[in-house]
Amino acid sequence: MIVAALCLVALVGDWTSLRPTQDGNASVQGTLQAPLRRAWMVRVPAAIENAIPIVGGRCVVAAMDGTLECRRLSNGERIWDYKNHSAFTASPTVAAGRIFVGDSGGEFHCFDLETGKRLWSRQTDDKIASSALVAGERVLFGSYDCRLYCLRTLDGRPLWTHASKAQVHATPTLSGSEVWFAGCDGAVHALSLSHGRAVRAVRLGGNFAAPAVLGRDGAFVANSTGLIALVGWDGKVRWSAQEREDGAGVYGSPALWGNLALVPSRSRRLYAVALETGKVRWTYRTAAPVESSVIVVGNSAVFGDEAGWLHLVRVSDGKGLWKTRLGGAIKGSATWNGSHLLVGTGDGRVWAFVSGR
Repeated sequence: MIVAALCLVALVGDWTSLRPTQDGNASVQGTLQAPLRRAWMVRVPAAIENAIPIVGGRCVVAAMDGTLECRRLSNGERIWDYKNHSAFTASPTVAAGRIFVGDSGGEFHCFDLETGKRLWSRQTDDKIASSALVAGERVLFGSYDCRLYCLRTLDGRPLWTHASKAQVHATPTLSGSEVWFAGCDGAVHALSLSHGRAVRAVRLGGNFAAPAVLGRDGAFVANSTGLIALVGWDGKVRWSAQEREDGAGVYGSPALWGNLALVPSRSRRLYAVALETGKVRWTYRTAAPVESSVIVVGNSAVFGDEAGWLHLVRVSDGKGLWKTRLGGAIKGSATWNGSHLLVGTGDGRVWAFVSGR
């Protein structure tokens, strides 16, 4: 058993990947005052189905036609672009001046953030939907070839691979020396970061598309059938619950806030459950299924739905604070750096909002 001392609310700053921290959570300090005000909007060549990292006054946009762009956060101006042969479903990850991202053709790339030059790439045997986790000199990601990969960030040299019984769609997360991932084999796995050896595995069934979110008492997980569970650090299931709503299924990443887990569902709702028991505390209804990952800024949850609505919801009680319709479906996650909130849409647009009027 390992001892975890994880903070459920992170300091605001660069948002480097699908989630801003290695534990898979997306709960940061700050205030979003409704109504949000549009700062700028730009069009890109194709749909955006992932998160848009924000690092040092720049943002990185990866689109479904294989376009990768670096833009200025202040006004959306394009700095450079790169045209890839395959689509980018995974969210880019930025670390130490480099961009790491896999594509639908199974190739994993490393780019220079400043210039857009591709520094190296490695081929897997199937598509990559998993975003990358960077842990020091290691970068980890899953592939539909049923493997979790660990490469050296410097040159992409393989350090280890872990074979699973099914595709690895979800982004891996990290607690200390253990890498956690929820797989399409219906199990939640913990591996040694240094060697990739299995530490423990808990079989829950179904397929997992959302990352395991690591909190104080273990891993919160949710699968494509609507099953949610809290798995302790010792691998024992503390509790599990099954969503009964029509269309139940979790594809976007949940977020932890205090003693609550916020769960986006294709049942057309965001709901909050108590981490101690799994009991539902409140429900917020939407007009369309939700695959967008939820983020929390202060006491405000932000997420989108497939009808193109961007929602701002008060976390403490589930009250809707504000919403606006952006047009194309919102399948990715919003990102926030303390000044700008970014979100991409299925009609190929990047939207930037700031707080207040």
